[in-house]
Amino acid sequence: MACVLFFMDSKEKINILRKKIDDCDNQMLDLLVERFAVSKEIGSIKASHNLNVGDPNREREIIERLAEKLEGNLDRDDIAAIFGTIYHISKKIQKK
Repeated sequence: MACVLFFMDSKEKINILRKKIDDCDNQMLDLLVERFAVSKEIGSIKASHNLNVGDPNREREIIERLAEKLEGNLDRDDIAAIFGTIYHISKKIQKK
């Protein structure tokens, strides 16, 4: 791909790369929908057992696991920012 991009003009390169971003966005949203479906199942179990929706320890564990896995590629604070939104939506889904 890099060799092909070398011979293209900037506008063509950007369009190809934007298409790649669009594909990644679609995949991410598909995975998020799947994650939220699992979250909904967890919410049903928690509701039937009168358990709290939020679990700060679990949230920290996820961030630490991902920060370790992605060390050098993505900053821990960025991971926390991304997953903060995901946690918020998951909790909202679990409460329904």
